Amino acid sequence: MRDSFVIKSSLDVDHRAALEHLFFFNVNQERVRPGIQYSVENFGVPEIIEERGSLRIRVGDIDNVKTLFAVSHFGAPVGVAVYVCMARERFVVLHLVVEPRLRSSNEVNTPVLLELMREIRSTARRMPGVERIELGYNHRRAVRLNGAVPGTLT
Repeated sequence: MRDSFVIKSSLDVDHRAALEHLFFFNVNQERVRPGIQYSVENFGVPEIIEERGSLRIRVGDIDNVKTLFAVSHFGAPVGVAVYVCMARERFVVLHLVVEPRLRSSNEVNTPVLLELMREIRSTARRMPGVERIELGYNHRRAVRLNGAVPGTLT
């Protein structure tokens, strides 16, 4: 399945309409609506912006928000992860969106979801001091990485 998409940090501006549809009109939004509302209320409204010839997601007035795209072999987005390193010791995944496995269903595309999270985890491991990754939609508790030692991720 991994051969059908790649993870990239940029998306061509020609795919803006597909990104808008995936990010703002996803059939799976209803499943996580309370989490989306919590994230918007606490971090800000996400907005698609063009920067240096490619697209990314800005969230409120938070600096250094990063966007990862899972991109099909046609170049269209099939998944998006929006995250930020906050307070040096934690990454917060502000939004995580995947295209349903089949356009006619709301079944989650698990391989895309897992690969986006793997990439965020890999990035967090390279950052000194990061101890945990939090999901912005899960406002009831922080997700601490098992075996994490200050300064390293396992």
